[in-house]
Amino acid sequence: MKTTKTKLTLFLVYSVLAFAGTSCVQDDDPCVTADSSVEKSDSLDTDAKCSDGGTDPDDSTDPDDGADPVDPDPTDPADPTDPDPVDPPSNPNDGIHDPVSLNRPWNKDFTTIVIDAYEGNGIDWDLMATDRKVAGVIHRSSIGLRVDKKYKERKAIAKSRGYLWGAYHLGYRGNTIEQAELFLDLIDDEDDTLMILDLEDTNNSRFMSISEAVTFMEYVYEKTGRIPVVYANHSTTVKLNSLVKNNPLFQQSRLWYARFKSNVTDYPQGIWPNYFLWQFSSEINCSRTGTCLYNVPGTRFDMDVNVYYGTRADLEQNWY
Repeated sequence: MKTTKTKLTLFLVYSVLAFAGTSCVQDDDPCVTADSSVEKSDSLDTDAKCSDGGTDPDDSTDPDDGADPVDPDPTDPADPTDPDPVDPPSNPNDGIHDPVSLNRPWNKDFTTIVIDAYEGNGIDWDLMATDRKVAGVIHRSSIGLRVDKKYKERKAIAKSRGYLWGAYHLGYRGNTIEQAELFLDLIDDEDDTLMILDLEDTNNSRFMSISEAVTFMEYVYEKTGRIPVVYANHSTTVKLNSLVKNNPLFQQSRLWYARFKSNVTDYPQGIWPNYFLWQFSSEINCSRTGTCLYNVPGTRFDMDVNVYYGTRADLEQNWY
């Protein structure tokens, strides 16, 4: 793997971030239940999402951030409150906050769907291919210092079928550089793989802290000249807006926003005026296949589903 590429000219001015936390990186996966070999998904907005130490206190103040009730009519082809028609945006991540992009955007003809999976999800690739809105697959590459068992296999399948491919690393507390090195080894210097750092509950001593996230982002940028996308739920995004708002790497990153509801009216503007991807559906707000806000053929209710507010051509232009 190459160790350096042409770098952007950035003048990094960092505030000292001091966060307490011990190294809790383990080889075992916290999402594997004691009585099952199939793990839960790893969007940890509620206790049900394989957390062992409670949720982010900030989430508890917002009943719609995480354990959302299933939308009463998720199959409704159009939201009556949506303006119609809506023209495709010229640049979905151009720094302009668009409220329409946060109100059932998956129902718009021009929007694009991306799934994100891990080894516990099932995928019927032939059935999924029947949905022309699905353009990309993001897969967990690693969790702490462990490689996802399905990553390489599914990478080969997805790319052979013409899907855009991305890899996310679920960050654990401690061993930050080792985690970054493992992640880059799996990416193997492939420019067409979207890179993502998954930040979960930063108050939980098991998961990567914000200061460690800065270290991870710095290391990846130093080695590749590329800035990973940042995955964060609502409360973590609020914290990032406060704690790293002057960090040029985060300022030039893109946000993968996790919020499991059909309409967001309190999007946390700050570093990111709008999302790059919005993860809106998973088993957090859907408990039965066919009743989710969006149902991807060939997947179950526990598949995480994301929307890009633009066409597939737009997404291809903004993928890397």
